[in-house]
Amino acid sequence: MERGVYSAASGMLAQQSLQEILAQNVANATTVGYKQDTMTFRAAQNMALQRLSGASSRGVAIGEMGTGVSKDQTYIDWQSGPITTTNNPLDVSLAPGQFLSAQVGTRVLYTRAGNLQIDGTGNLVTSNGRNILDTQGRAINVKGRLNITIDGRGNVLSNQQPIARIQVIQADTTQLEKEGDTFYRATRANGVQAAANPQVRPGSLEQSNANVMQGLVHLITVSRSFEMAQRALTTQDELLRQATTEIGKV
Repeated sequence: MERGVYSAASGMLAQQSLQEILAQNVANATTVGYKQDTMTFRAAQNMALQRLSGASSRGVAIGEMGTGVSKDQTYIDWQSGPITTTNNPLDVSLAPGQFLSAQVGTRVLYTRAGNLQIDGTGNLVTSNGRNILDTQGRAINVKGRLNITIDGRGNVLSNQQPIARIQVIQADTTQLEKEGDTFYRATRANGVQAAANPQVRPGSLEQSNANVMQGLVHLITVSRSFEMAQRALTTQDELLRQATTEIGKV
């Protein structure tokens, strides 16, 4: 019966972890450039069962018994989100596997969130104020310039004249890890390199690839699974209580 308690408890913990991932996906369903997470699970170590025979402590093997489930890994779903046309001259979307480079503190991180802005000092920045970098790794400043636009190669233009080029990188997505909701860091230096053929779509944005309705349905399913595991745990606990109290009366 103790094994039943462990199995039910492990199921509750697994569903709780999945619920947190799904809730984050739903919360970012309208976040530009967001990539949803998916989670995998693995069976906990099975126990080999053997039939006792006489005085021997080991007998004929009769199979295995599971001891529950545990969280395995969390993966980023790199499927492209829907592209929407905004006609905003500072909005850009990118080809799959390509990212903008941004200065975040002392580090260079990468993002597909192309809803760019110009801050009070004239720097081209992300929606949360991080400097977008040019091909030389410098902040792009357009202070005093007029009619700022971005073309299909990532050039920043003023009155149709190029003044800088955005650093667009091509990444091996298996070598990227999340840093917040829309930024990524390279786990290996050779995981990113300058894009040989930057494909920038001006006046458009890639939306989140998280689907609200699917996420809510999954959350309901996970909630019910958690409740079932909780009832199983309560039942196992009651059986243990009865066993310890009733056996003592015999």
